[in-house]
Amino acid sequence: MECPHCGESVNKVIDSRPTQDGIAIRRRRQCLVCTGRFNTYESTEGQLVRILMRKDARPRSSIASVRAVGESMANALKTLTEETENLIVKVNEFEKSKGKAGKKPKHRAVAKVRAKRKEGMRKPPARKARKLTDTAQVLNVIKRHKKGVDLKKLGHRTGFKDDKIRGIVSRACKTGKIKRVSRGVYIAA
Repeated sequence: MECPHCGESVNKVIDSRPTQDGIAIRRRRQCLVCTGRFNTYESTEGQLVRILMRKDARPRSSIASVRAVGESMANALKTLTEETENLIVKVNEFEKSKGKAGKKPKHRAVAKVRAKRKEGMRKPPARKARKLTDTAQVLNVIKRHKKGVDLKKLGHRTGFKDDKIRGIVSRACKTGKIKRVSRGVYIAA
């Protein structure tokens, strides 16, 4: 099962449920490469005949409706056979142009398909650099000064107001992250 987003065939089933009419099974899948999600509907050939008979339901005998279904299936198979033959011809041309294993394909069309696949692949979102909290900024300044730092120097280094620094220092002293050396001078604990 190829992913419609990136074309890779590595996916997993997230959820399976029967459809409302009970003819098919709806599977919710997630691609393991690009994390895109898509639905698939799976049913058997017998169920397909029932679907076609419902679609072609007219007031006639069941034999006539089965014949009409058979004709529509034959027409569908003819078009599928033609499409399959065209695909086989294209694959054979590709194999001939490819030559030995390991060589790059000569067809430009193949290179375009690969380029489109790469463009369609989702990239994971870039992580933003975490901004330090005000407390972390003050504690970093205190840790850098081994002999201790006073409140005036903390305000100058961080750019915070005096009241804000006093609140941060008070909480850090109570939690034991810093120690008071003398009046207004603090070191890392």
